[in-house]
Amino acid sequence: MGNLEIDFAGVKFRNPLILASATTGWDGERSNHAWRAGAGGVIPKSFAPPSKWGQHPRTGRMKLINVNKTRIGMVNIELYTTITLEDWLDRELDKACEGHSSIIASVVAHPDPEDTAQKAKIIEDTGKVVMFEINVSCPMPAGDDKVGFQMGNDPETCYRQIQAVKRRVSLPVGIKLTPTTHNMVPIAQSCERAGADFLTIANSVRSFAGVDIVTGMPRLCAYGGYTGPAIKPITQRHVSEVAKAVDIPISAVGGVSNWEDVVEYMMIGATTIQICTSIMWHGYDHFGKILDGLSSYMVRENLDSLESIKGKALPHIVPIEELAKKAPLMVQVDGQRCINLKKGGCKLCGKSCFYGAIEFDPRLTLYQENCDGCGLCVEMCPTDALQLIPVS
Repeated sequence: MGNLEIDFAGVKFRNPLILASATTGWDGERSNHAWRAGAGGVIPKSFAPPSKWGQHPRTGRMKLINVNKTRIGMVNIELYTTITLEDWLDRELDKACEGHSSIIASVVAHPDPEDTAQKAKIIEDTGKVVMFEINVSCPMPAGDDKVGFQMGNDPETCYRQIQAVKRRVSLPVGIKLTPTTHNMVPIAQSCERAGADFLTIANSVRSFAGVDIVTGMPRLCAYGGYTGPAIKPITQRHVSEVAKAVDIPISAVGGVSNWEDVVEYMMIGATTIQICTSIMWHGYDHFGKILDGLSSYMVRENLDSLESIKGKALPHIVPIEELAKKAPLMVQVDGQRCINLKKGGCKLCGKSCFYGAIEFDPRLTLYQENCDGCGLCVEMCPTDALQLIPVS
């Protein structure tokens, strides 16, 4: 069996799966649940001064997003820990650390970077954490202090936060960036210049949970953070772009549901992978299922470590102008697989062709000279009967 151990920013983790900072680690006991379930590291909910309006219990703050009764995501109105720093220091961190767990402290960036650094130093002095993740990406900021994603969209602000914390602590320091930016690369490079030891990409996407069309009321009456499988393509775009532009390691978080998602993220440059929503949906034991899948994958692929697949896909990701230089493609059908040609009925591919390359009368007929090579019909085919081939 391959070795799942990962070296991340100079810290060894028993595997690359990290519990992301969220509800699943709202206190020390729940944080430790994730460790006992197999997580390689745990990030309890972000340390920040609790506000009275943000205290628990609260009146409903999570809504599932479904398409045809299938969960594709979730909108949450979560903020930071509602446990005081004093209680974390006196009680909760001890619970989280049981079993020698690897705790990463998530610290909300304060408007004054020195305040962020001071809090990090207090936490470091406990000796109970292995690194810091500075949060400049919460999609639900409160008040006029521009915390959260408003900070994370400014390279200079991120630079100052990292610089201040690095001056005060000796442990590795990373920063959790926001997916709301149109281009994360300059922000990531600014953090690297400031001395960041790693980057976390990214947080939930600022969003709205929709409207109940019977009552006309919002499903959640405030904006929240969108998580779950549907955001994976957004996060993967950021991870792959940044991985090509910086030399420091990346912790990827966004839409991880299974071991295949973990492998994908590693192949576009991530070293560790953070998980939250799928744990909320399936429980802490989901860590074990993902680890089993990773172990089996390593055996099948004869991998000694996951490091060997890191960044494997990056050389093949090109700008669209480079893609346009490739040879054109056209659709081809395998009559032995095509449901319509074998017994009639299926016409899914024709409904998705807007170039007149596929018609039915009643059997499928290809007009390859009309094919634009878009590939949508290939994606829609339930039996893999269609494929794109180079134009001869």
